[in-house]
Amino acid sequence: MVNAPPPLSHRVRGRWLGAGLIVAILLGLGGGRGVGAPAGAPAVATPPLNMAALAGSVDPSIVDTIVFGQPAGTQILGSGIILEGGGLILTAAHVVRDEVFVGVRVGGVGRVIAARVVATDAARDLALLRVDGSVRLRPASLGPGPALIGEPVAVIGNAMGLGGVPRLTAGRLVALDQSIGYGVGSSTVHLAGTLEAAAPIAVGDSGGALIDGRGRVIGVIAAAAGGSCSPTLCAMRVAYAIPIGRALTDLRLG
Repeated sequence: MVNAPPPLSHRVRGRWLGAGLIVAILLGLGGGRGVGAPAGAPAVATPPLNMAALAGSVDPSIVDTIVFGQPAGTQILGSGIILEGGGLILTAAHVVRDEVFVGVRVGGVGRVIAARVVATDAARDLALLRVDGSVRLRPASLGPGPALIGEPVAVIGNAMGLGGVPRLTAGRLVALDQSIGYGVGSSTVHLAGTLEAAAPIAVGDSGGALIDGRGRVIGVIAAAAGGSCSPTLCAMRVAYAIPIGRALTDLRLG
């Protein structure tokens, strides 16, 4: 087990700058089998990402999640991935726990649209939101299968809960099939089979997307490790994501 900072899946009462900014911080790692490339997924060497092109194609398919929860006045800020133009959005369950009101802001700009939680799986840290079908949404492009060790990837989400256009940061996939554990409130979530990426990640990115070089979502951001936290900033160096195919299967969408 690897030592890590205290869990940051917390909620803070107060003004906007004191809002709860969500990204789960690892309590430890164990049983990860993805230190090297597994059979059928060799390490690869590929060109760097075209960040401008990726941002243009992916930004409209990412939402800020703005949740008011219990106790009254608590605010949780995270991210989500648009799955269907009809209003279905994928996020992390710890982003919407104990919700009183959930809203989303498409592409980080414009008005906040009311959403409702239609499915949640706390054990797998996944949730589905739905917004009014009259709202026009652009679904994210989803990856077709397993990623490769060494492949350039990027994380996109509502970093630091600042809103505006979602922040895109480049990284590289370093391991597959990792087992992780992290705190959510008073409980601990244990996940197996996660993707590990060496990519800068910040609070607010939970529920956002891990994407490949073609702008396809390959994972849902669940947790982070390897950085430092202060009262106003928690920037991490390693991101862990639930593979998108497994997330859809777990939620009975695949």
